[in-house]
Amino acid sequence: MTHSLDWSLLQAFVAVMRAGSLSAAAQTLRLTQPTVGRQIRTLEEQVGEALFDRTPQGLRPTDRAMALMEHAEHLEQAAQALSVSITGKPESPTGTVRITTTEVFGVERLPALLSPFLRTHPGITIEVSIGMQVENLLRRDADIAIRFSRPEQPELIARQIGTVELGFFASEDYVARHGEPPALDRLEGHVWVGFDRDSFGARAAERLKLDVTNTRFAFKADSMLAQRQAIAQGLGMGVLEARAASRVPGLRRLLTEEFAPRSGVWLVAHADVRQGRRYRAVFDHLAKVLPGEFKD
Repeated sequence: MTHSLDWSLLQAFVAVMRAGSLSAAAQTLRLTQPTVGRQIRTLEEQVGEALFDRTPQGLRPTDRAMALMEHAEHLEQAAQALSVSITGKPESPTGTVRITTTEVFGVERLPALLSPFLRTHPGITIEVSIGMQVENLLRRDADIAIRFSRPEQPELIARQIGTVELGFFASEDYVARHGEPPALDRLEGHVWVGFDRDSFGARAAERLKLDVTNTRFAFKADSMLAQRQAIAQGLGMGVLEARAASRVPGLRRLLTEEFAPRSGVWLVAHADVRQGRRYRAVFDHLAKVLPGEFKD
C-alpha cells in the first residue's frame, strides 16, 4: 500500500530528531506530547520499522532515521525556498543547532560570542555540549564543533580559525612553598593537577612529549575548570591554556621559554550540515567572530 506524503508527520519527525525527545519537540511545534507521539508512530507504520530506539537516556535515532533525516531536511530547505519565491523575502532560519566545544571556552566565551547572533535570529536555539570528549560529527551527535586539534575525517569541513598556546602554571602560594622548577627535565619533588579518567590527558601528554609516568598528582579532575581552580588554590602545578589562565589572579606561568607549545583551533562541521540555512548561519557567524578570540 502506498501512502501520500503528510508533511506534518515529517515536521514532527524532524522536531524530535533535533530536540531529542517527544516533550521538547512538542514545545517546539506547540503541540501536545501525545500528538507528537502519535505522529511518530504513524510515520513509523508508513516506513515499516521503528525510527527511534527507546532507551533510559531518551530517544536514540536508528540508521533508518538518520537516512530519512537527510531527505526531510532537503524537503524543509525546498519549502523555505518556495516560501521565498512566493513572498519575495526570505524567512529567518529556525531550529536547533548543537555545538560542541571545550568546557572553558563553552562557559567563558561562547555565550558572549553568540549573544548578538541570537538577538538577530530569534528562531534559532543553540545547544552546547561542553567537555573534553569530542562528539562525533559523522553520527550527527553535534552539528558544529570548535576543536583544539585538526580533525582527520575527510567527510568533515574544517577551517582553522587561530591557535592557542599552552603553558605550565602554579599559584604564587605553591611557588612560595615548593619553589619554581628550574628546568623541564627537573620536575622531581613537585606535585601536579591533571585529568582523572578521561584519556585526553594521556593523549595530550604524549603529543606534548611529557613523561608523566612517575608524576605524583595531588588532584585529578576531568573538568578543566576544576583543574584550574585547584591550581589556583595551590594544590599543584598543571598545564593550562595560557590566555585564559593569564586572566586568573594569583597564577604564575612557569618555564615559559622551555614550554610554550601551540595548537590549532578548528571550526568543524559535516559537509551536509552547511546545506541547512540555520547551520550555515551559525557556522558563518562563528567563522567571523572566532578568529578575534584566537589571534596569534
